[in-house]
Amino acid sequence: MSTHKLQHELDLANAPIPKLFKKFAIPCVIGMLSIGIQSIIDGLIVGNFLGPNALAGVSLVLPLYSFIAALAVVIGIGSQTIVSIGQGENNISKAQNSMTTGIVSIVSFCLIASVITLIWSKETAAILGGNSILEGYSIGYIHGLIPFLPIIGCAFYNDYMLRALGHPKVSMTLMSMSVILNIIFNIIFITVFDWGTFGVGFATGVSYTISVLISIYLLQHSNSKLKLFSGKFKFRLLWEMFYNGSSEGVSEFAGGATIFLFNLTLMKYLGESGVAAFTIINYIYFVGVITLIGVSDGVIPIISYNFGAKQYHRSKSVFRLAIMVNASIGLTLALILAIFGPNIIEAFLGEEDQAVIDIASKGARIYAFAFLINWFNILTASFFTAITDAKRSVIISALRGIVFMSIAVTTIPVLFGIEYVWYSVPIAETLTLCISITLIYNLFKKWKTKSA
Repeated sequence: MSTHKLQHELDLANAPIPKLFKKFAIPCVIGMLSIGIQSIIDGLIVGNFLGPNALAGVSLVLPLYSFIAALAVVIGIGSQTIVSIGQGENNISKAQNSMTTGIVSIVSFCLIASVITLIWSKETAAILGGNSILEGYSIGYIHGLIPFLPIIGCAFYNDYMLRALGHPKVSMTLMSMSVILNIIFNIIFITVFDWGTFGVGFATGVSYTISVLISIYLLQHSNSKLKLFSGKFKFRLLWEMFYNGSSEGVSEFAGGATIFLFNLTLMKYLGESGVAAFTIINYIYFVGVITLIGVSDGVIPIISYNFGAKQYHRSKSVFRLAIMVNASIGLTLALILAIFGPNIIEAFLGEEDQAVIDIASKGARIYAFAFLINWFNILTASFFTAITDAKRSVIISALRGIVFMSIAVTTIPVLFGIEYVWYSVPIAETLTLCISITLIYNLFKKWKTKSA
């Protein structure tokens, strides 16, 4: 066993919780925040150079991207949990086989999805809500992005593996590098080559390709005893990954479902302007959510390792520290969106798009309330995932992102008018909060009984 691996395990088992939090959570937040900033810059570039219809056309495809990304997250988080717990239990064989099973599975699934989507790209755009105005923008984005799905899935998976093996800073660096490259390629492909929305998708694919090549080399040639391709494919482990990562997959799927429902509803009542307005709000909201996810997912290796080592008090301490951090972030995000939301929105579009700006500004102020609540739901779901309690984790993710959200988005416009549809997110998060508090309270009560 390598010196690095020994030190990595000693740190997880004995190092002060604040020190571990800084080592794992902060790089994860920075890496995830980079993705969020990338989405905003993508929106700024598309909105200013291609216009609001192009922005709406790209938005229509995002649910598809989210659904496929959900698969990558399921396998990535599920494998990360098994690898971390396996190290805590000193079951190296299981951890190694998990890494290999995960990478083979994610590439295979994404390849199949990519081929199917490209063959029926026009039909896909129509199903996602594209009309005669937006269809061309959506198809262009599909043709640029979807061929790279296996590579993008691999990028997400490798990011989780780097963190599981104690390399959060490397993970952060590669993710940040992808973002910077994506911005550069976006500007070149849109302004120099005039590739439109095809260039937007192609830029994302090329930037992730460079990141993946580097991460594969590092994971296969690192000093760690665990290697990316040195294990055996095990269907039993694949099922275990799906189970452990199902909550995060549901969260990712729910994000796509939310975009899909909002797009359909706003297209029906407000047309292209409504979809464009929601796209801008969602870019901003996504940055906040992904920051909270960065903290929540960043501490999973610490929680999982100590859970595997039966040091429940350390897992609980990590959760308490993450509560304080996420609560502070949530409050800050709520204030920023409520106060400066309209100013941020204006940067996406020109003065001729004032109708879209007005719709988005009103929605942003209402969305701000969600950040006072959603931080706890996100954190609690990740915590249950870290201790392989997928059932409770899925309950939280499904309620906040699918069940309550679907009910709110489809009924509020009918009962109160389309201007109130923006309340759907805060309402769904509030209802879920009651369930999250109950579930985590019951768990800690059970742990207290065990240690008594």
